[in-house]
Amino acid sequence: PIASRKGVVLMTDKVRVAFIGAGNLANGVHYPNLASLPDVDLAANCDLFLDKAQATAKRFGIPRVYSDYEKMLAEVDPQAVYAIMPPQDIFAPASAVLRQGRHLFVEKPLGMTAHQARLLAYLAKEHSCLTAVGFQRRHIPALTAFKRRVEERGPIQQATVSFLKSTDLSQHAGVYGGIIDNLTVDGCHAVDTLRFLCGGEVEQVAAHVRTRRVPGTSPNEFTALVSFSSGAVGILNSSYATGRRMFRVEFHGPNITAYVDADRDSYIVADNGEAEVYESQEFGTADGAPGDSPRHWRGQWHQTRQFIDCVKAGRQPLTNFAEAAKTMELVERIHTVGSA
Repeated sequence: PIASRKGVVLMTDKVRVAFIGAGNLANGVHYPNLASLPDVDLAANCDLFLDKAQATAKRFGIPRVYSDYEKMLAEVDPQAVYAIMPPQDIFAPASAVLRQGRHLFVEKPLGMTAHQARLLAYLAKEHSCLTAVGFQRRHIPALTAFKRRVEERGPIQQATVSFLKSTDLSQHAGVYGGIIDNLTVDGCHAVDTLRFLCGGEVEQVAAHVRTRRVPGTSPNEFTALVSFSSGAVGILNSSYATGRRMFRVEFHGPNITAYVDADRDSYIVADNGEAEVYESQEFGTADGAPGDSPRHWRGQWHQTRQFIDCVKAGRQPLTNFAEAAKTMELVERIHTVGSA
């Protein structure tokens, strides 16, 4: 059990969750994940557009609906809050939730800048909140299974993470009308996964940040070589002018190599032997996941399960705000070094 604002959350209790946001990502991933867990009481939701909140509440059987999140927090008194919205809108509700001592899950990135991320991480620590950011790639079942097998032989010595997309080359790069760049809002998945695989703290960064084949000045190609205090070396490739969307990871330990593409095939090979090849979707039932949706083999369900488990057990989730702030710091360092 852990201390909460109103006492103790017992391991057998349901966690009372309130939800801020009723957009497409929330409805497509986060509401279904929470609704699938028997130890979650999805008590209320909120959106500035009340009709959206009402439609979502009806879909998932949520009893209370609001358009004012401060009123919802006061009346529902949730133990944990999901706040799923664009990064330019997250800081005010996130800081309000944390100052009330409530546990909090948000989508990536954690704000617009490393400064905002560090401040939210500070507030979480100051108010003893358990937190998580939607870096679900750390929870891809094929990735976590292969990572365990590689590390049984020894630490990961090198990792390459690529996040590639095909986009409209007639439009300038950037997201939400250009208010935030592609690496900060999207390629940060690859940056965070690189940190997760390599371990330790960032020591050196060499990078190239470029604008390729699109108008304007916002970059759409990011390449970096990162050395870590663990001794591992990481290679990042994030580009938005490639053949198709793919997120792929390759990492190496002592005479062992793993490759993961969560939407296609993954393999592991050791000692110059034959590779074990799997369809990555086969891992979608790991840890009790239903396995019939991409959110099961891409890690979102597993991250939700871990967040609720951590709230009940009183331990920080893998993608807590302090970790997310370090990822944001590396994103900004890649920008600075690569644009010089």
